[in-house]
Amino acid sequence: MEGLTYRQASRFLDMATMGTKKGEIEDFLNLDSRTSWINSQLTEPYESHKERTLYQAQQRGSSSTTQEMRVCAWFDIALWKGAQLRQRMAYALSQILVVGDRDAQLAPFPTEMAHYYDILTEYAFSDYKTLLYHVTRSPIMGHYLTMVGNLPKSHTGVNPDQNYAREIMQLFTIGLEELNLDGTPKLDANNQPIPTYSDTDIENMARVFTGWFMDGSSMENPMVAYDDSHDMEAKSILNTDFPEGVGAEAELDQALDLLVNHPNTAPFISTLLIKRFVTSNPRPEYVKRVATVFRNTGGNLGEVITAILTDSEVLKENDQHVAKLREPILAMTYFYRAMDAYPGKGGDIIYNPMNYADTFGQYPLGSPSVFNFYSPDHSPQGALLTANLTAPELELIDWSQVIKIGNVFYRTVLNYGQDRNKTNNKQEMYIAPVDFEDAANNQDKETMMSLLKNRFLHGEMVPELEERIGAIYDTHNNKYYAVAKMIFFAVISPNFMVQE
Repeated sequence: MEGLTYRQASRFLDMATMGTKKGEIEDFLNLDSRTSWINSQLTEPYESHKERTLYQAQQRGSSSTTQEMRVCAWFDIALWKGAQLRQRMAYALSQILVVGDRDAQLAPFPTEMAHYYDILTEYAFSDYKTLLYHVTRSPIMGHYLTMVGNLPKSHTGVNPDQNYAREIMQLFTIGLEELNLDGTPKLDANNQPIPTYSDTDIENMARVFTGWFMDGSSMENPMVAYDDSHDMEAKSILNTDFPEGVGAEAELDQALDLLVNHPNTAPFISTLLIKRFVTSNPRPEYVKRVATVFRNTGGNLGEVITAILTDSEVLKENDQHVAKLREPILAMTYFYRAMDAYPGKGGDIIYNPMNYADTFGQYPLGSPSVFNFYSPDHSPQGALLTANLTAPELELIDWSQVIKIGNVFYRTVLNYGQDRNKTNNKQEMYIAPVDFEDAANNQDKETMMSLLKNRFLHGEMVPELEERIGAIYDTHNNKYYAVAKMIFFAVISPNFMVQE
């Protein structure tokens, strides 16, 4: 038993799920153990994104799938299915091991991209090498980073494609600059950062990733290796010798061992995961504790996420080093889950929720490049940059998008909440905030305010926001019509959009 407060319990579930539903915080307080909750999540059964994508097509009466169906299948699972921590981890991994359907080669393969997401889901709590092995052999990744069909210079007269070799080092494992275990940069004698790899390392790593081809025409089956198309000559990568005469499979295994066990990988990946779950500006001591677990467990991601979410930092409050901006798409899933959203007309699938691509500017596996929707080190001009703090999500959000998000939230709480009985459209998502409406009809302002605080604001409301929302209640003669506006003001407030 940890003796967690309501605020601590609410913040924890906010970090670890796609959004807390009514009653979940109270259930967690009864358990009162982050470790016990995480342990149950590590083994909870989970849904297949591929199967749900096919179900989307079936329910729409379509003989083929689309990328929109794939994304809507993701929402189906995020809003209504269990294994919430696994879902949250897979989403975080999708922002590290990036592929995107805006790539012309991948756009025609929504079902296969859903299968790629299932790889991230299945191995979300495995050791990092196992996850990276399956990602590397995925033809989706093979096409996205142009590794499939990569041939040695002895076959073509030119050096093999370096795309995957570069990104597996820069983005998936060791990063650009050498790090201490606490994530701070190592510096040379001139007080400058030290590069983790050279152009020669990239050239030699590219030779490792030769000889891999599609299994027939499948964009889903793992790629297969042909040693007669693999560079079998000796190589040297990151001061490590790769002997000649080694086939593609064995050499891949050696390369992954080298990368995952590299001193940089533990702090680099640990920092990225902490930023996705807890805070945009983790203290070095926090990174070091998590990275130590990564290193000591061989990159066991189940152990790593447990270390991230059970660390003492997670329970700190009013601390700029334990805060992050809520991603737009996660603000959306939180809102829908908190409001027990449902499709109209007895439907059981989601159609284009809140016009997600335009409104939120992001969606799963929809990044415009391998660098994700935003840089993990983005620091906007102004006070944050002056204070040397990052706010990655602000690279994605501008005033135009803030307005769009506000408009769509208001339309939802009004048209598909307050006025939900006026239409019944299976392609729209409705909310029924009955407990809010009951409190309003009973003219019970205290309960109304308490519901808002507990559902959206971790049980607390700053005085300025409380005054503004309370005034909405006070100025309505029929309190029922205040409900939608009060919810709207809560979810567009900085107190909701900033997780702290």
